[in-house]
Amino acid sequence: MADKLKEILSPVSEELAKVDINIKKNLETGVPFIDKSALHLFAKGGKKIRASLVILSAAMGGEVTERVIELAAAVEIIHAASLVHDDIIDKSFLRRGDLSVPSKFGDKVAVLAGDYMYLTAVGIAVDNSNKKILKSLSKATREMVQGELYQLEYSNIDKITQEHYYNIINRKTAQLMAASAFIGGAEVGFDDNRCNALYSMGLDLGYAFQIVDDTLDFSESSEVTGKDIGNDFKDGKITLPFIYILNSGDEADRSKVMDFYRSPDDADFAEIKDLIHRSGAFDFSLAKAREFAQRSKDWLDIFESSIYKDIIIEIINFVVERNY
Repeated sequence: MADKLKEILSPVSEELAKVDINIKKNLETGVPFIDKSALHLFAKGGKKIRASLVILSAAMGGEVTERVIELAAAVEIIHAASLVHDDIIDKSFLRRGDLSVPSKFGDKVAVLAGDYMYLTAVGIAVDNSNKKILKSLSKATREMVQGELYQLEYSNIDKITQEHYYNIINRKTAQLMAASAFIGGAEVGFDDNRCNALYSMGLDLGYAFQIVDDTLDFSESSEVTGKDIGNDFKDGKITLPFIYILNSGDEADRSKVMDFYRSPDDADFAEIKDLIHRSGAFDFSLAKAREFAQRSKDWLDIFESSIYKDIIIEIINFVVERNY
């Protein structure tokens, strides 16, 4: 599956390589301890979907300039910073198939590394005089933090609705996807109509992405996903399969899930995973992800046919088919 994404992104591989160089250039300080903690998460590369959206959205309307590369680097750094802070909150041991930053360096260093990464991304962004771009990135970053706070607020509520859930993932995931697509178009001078279409495309893609992530929590193994299987559920995170069981499952299923939710036990997780699949919660969630993916593709109808538009469509398809 990793090879599949690499194949999809091969037409912009040179641009993505430049993004990697730019990330390293901006985060490196010459102080080994700082550099190791700030760059640790980038050692495995990651999917770079957000950076790709910046590049491809720009390419649909003009040239992929050095400024576009810098903005792509900024969104990847923002995303990575959010993952570092997520892993502190969630006490996640693994990230991208390796030790998470807090696991490797400790929580105190991880907090500061995440802060440093956020501020570095801000520094890249403020070099751009385009107020629309600055406003978009600022809004996305602010809403990501709000999403974490909303998630903590809802984490102990027995009865939660899909509306609450979508409110969380809009902020935690979808807003940065939306901003990534938007700023690529804004940088090359797309009109408001097209910039807004790119924003909406990224937003719906973000919803699809997060819902698929929810299903991966009940996936095969951490070796496949590169993350701790079941960690979100054990930590009390509200995910769509969980909500489906609460609102649509029978009383016995609801009771079993809530008992596990209140007192997580690794020994019982296999049974919960089986219940999620058997009840239809897994299939329901994937169907919702596909709905958002189709809406995401529909927003691209306003743009002329091009290889870059085709690649975005392939990325959207990949997001709902992936296993990591």
